[in-house]
Amino acid sequence: MEKIDYVRLIRCGVVILITVAIFIAIHIVHKKYKAKIEQSGDVRRLNALATVYRITKIIIVFCSVLAIMQICGINISSIVMGFGVLTTIIALALKDAFQDIFAGFMIRTDKFFQVGDAVQYDGRDGIVVYFSIRATKIEFLDDRSVMSVANRNIDKIIRLTHLVDIDLPLPYEEHRKDVFRVLEGICKDIRTIEGVEDCMLKGTQQFADSAILYKIRFFCEPNDRPDIRREVNKRIQDGLDKAGMHIPYQQIDIHTK
Repeated sequence: MEKIDYVRLIRCGVVILITVAIFIAIHIVHKKYKAKIEQSGDVRRLNALATVYRITKIIIVFCSVLAIMQICGINISSIVMGFGVLTTIIALALKDAFQDIFAGFMIRTDKFFQVGDAVQYDGRDGIVVYFSIRATKIEFLDDRSVMSVANRNIDKIIRLTHLVDIDLPLPYEEHRKDVFRVLEGICKDIRTIEGVEDCMLKGTQQFADSAILYKIRFFCEPNDRPDIRREVNKRIQDGLDKAGMHIPYQQIDIHTK
């Protein structure tokens, strides 16, 4: 009859006790965060938490089994090596998915945007209509089309504010005082547009090649920006026409021998 190795039994027992203790601690943390998320009613976050909880338990059990096998004298090098190769293959195959999930958690943690916020993607204004850990759906304001954007492309998404700037080019020949007087009147007219919160002339923005750029700034809800901007442009055109001013276009002089 083989002699019982009590040292190994004790070590295995310690591993099991540590595993149970870790399970209890994880369960307490999971229960705590689950209660908070349930209060907010966010089903997607609840599902994500459940997935992370299950994966964590599987990893702990796997590590505990390997530790017990090692204590019992079983060579686990080939198992660990095979698991490492398998993990590497899976990681490479799911690299984009992992990036999306990580970016999704960062968006939630930093509260960069949420459903209903106005954003800009690839130069187009839109509204976030759906968000998950892996993707964000944006409904564009110009044609109401919907695009699904992978969360790993977060660097291409800009959260819009109420501020809108227009750089208006006017000829160098126009006197500065006359320009400021006309533009102040235009800003006053823009303030009467429904949805415009405020409008102001910020002053001279840049001395360009064929014109001086003057900055007009107005504020409105990002959702209303396309329609209001078109009306603002119309008021600017009307104001300039009334004052006898025109927006110059670039001219190129060609000299021939």
